[in-house]
Amino acid sequence: MTTNLDLARKGIRRASRWLQGAKRALEDKRWDDVVYCSQMAVEQSSKAILILFGIDYPKEHDISDVFIRLSSREDIPHWFREKVRNMCSIISELAELRGLAAYGYEMGVDEDYFTEYAPDAYNLAVDHYNACKRLIMELYGEN
Repeated sequence: MTTNLDLARKGIRRASRWLQGAKRALEDKRWDDVVYCSQMAVEQSSKAILILFGIDYPKEHDISDVFIRLSSREDIPHWFREKVRNMCSIISELAELRGLAAYGYEMGVDEDYFTEYAPDAYNLAVDHYNACKRLIMELYGEN
């Protein structure tokens, strides 16, 4: 039987692959792909944490309204609870840009539109992913 911990670990591994895609896109100067992949890394790592704690979330990209609940849970380490509000901002910010990164060409936006923002998006995603992974490892170890 698959547990929430099993699913959370799978989710954080999936987030890692999205982050790897964002890094490669950054190296290749595919700015729109950096933003898209960064958003997906943030979304997947966030959902992994929600799954870990058995919290249902809507099947949408911006889950910040649900993620904020983690800030008041006593069973979550203080260091993570302190980050939740900022993490929610990152979730919302990247979710808002996701569509433009994926379909901006329909609105006359090309990949260069994200040239300046892409490195920031990647760094935000790295920090977000690292916090989520650290929480899982701290609470339940690597396996």
